[in-house]
Amino acid sequence: MFTINGSTFHYGDFINYLIAFVSIAAAVFFFVVKPVNVLMERRRTGVDVGSETRPCSECLSEIPRQARKCAFCASPQPAAA
Repeated sequence: MFTINGSTFHYGDFINYLIAFVSIAAAVFFFVVKPVNVLMERRRTGVDVGSETRPCSECLSEIPRQARKCAFCASPQPAAA
């Protein structure tokens, strides 16, 4: 510790608290945040933008993204977005 104008600064305590905070934050990140992110990525149900297929609007079979007619049920398809 050191003193300036009657005020004492405990830099040892500060370093100790800083190390404790960083170690607890790292433990929470690696044991909670990372596993939850992996689980959420597995459960993601959004539309895959990079996919080359899309579901048919009538029979829900997978058809090419540029198809104008379904090969399985022969229903006309709306234009691909």
